[in-house]
Order: sequence, then C-alpha cells, then structure tokens
Amino acid sequence: MIQAGQTYEVGDTVRLENANLVANRTRDYEITATHPYGISVTAKGHGYFLTHVQADHLGITKKP
Repeated sequence: MIQAGQTYEVGDTVRLENANLVANRTRDYEITATHPYGISVTAKGHGYFLTHVQADHLGITKKP
C-alpha cells in the first residue's frame, strides 16, 4: 500500500506484490516516468502505465 508521504521517482525499483501473474508471483519494475495521475513502469522489456489507485491495488512497495 502506498504510505502517506511516500514518493516515487524515475529510476526507483518497485515491487507489485499482487501483480496478476502466473501463480501470483511478484515482479520488480523500474519507474520510467511519473505523472500527476500515475506512474510508468517497465520490466523485462514490457512497459505499463498504472494510475495511483491501480498501483496501490497491486501492492506497490519501494525496494530498498
């Protein structure tokens, strides 16, 4: 869940704990752009735009 005050920047690596993948596995994504209404991420050559609500629903967490 996006924590109050949590910010994401281009280049951050995030994990989507509830991503709709085979066997509900997790995957790490790199943030490629931030937008007022969401973020663009990429993993293994596939890019996605997620609204803030979608990212929260997918269990986004910043990797340390």
